[in-house]
Amino acid sequence: MSTYERLLDEATEKGLTVIEKYPFASHRIRGLCYDDTIALSAQIDTEAERRVILGEELTHATHTVGDILDDPRLERRIRERNFDRLVGLSGLVNAYLAGCRDPWEFAEHLGVPEDFFAALMQNYKERFGTRATVSTEQGLFTVSFEPIFRVRKPLRSSQKRRLTGKRKIRRY
Repeated sequence: MSTYERLLDEATEKGLTVIEKYPFASHRIRGLCYDDTIALSAQIDTEAERRVILGEELTHATHTVGDILDDPRLERRIRERNFDRLVGLSGLVNAYLAGCRDPWEFAEHLGVPEDFFAALMQNYKERFGTRATVSTEQGLFTVSFEPIFRVRKPLRSSQKRRLTGKRKIRRY
């Protein structure tokens, strides 16, 4: 089951109706949430974009009330929740472990558009600073955002000593 289908199932579980190909009058409107209905534009070309828009509208449906178009702080929080829902720090680690190195590879592996991935990376730099530590099923990892994006397993103390040349001298 794809992530998009899981999002559709989640919407159904929450009592929401999803109209997948709504003919909005404006091409700028990609998705809209009103009461218990989510409408996705018929102009959406890719499943990756459809997934991102459904995720965001589903987050709107479950976390907001009323018209929030004039509240940029709330829109930003919704966007951050969608970043975490669709990718998250552990998703970045898993994509790195799968061999992704370039932004387009991450976007493709994670099933999101490249512009969404770029916005996610910018948001994570703002939220977490230069690095964050992530605990996954594969162990503990450090995700660095600056000066370049990198994922690493933290060094154990014995490895640090080996790299610095400082060894503990045992005396008998």
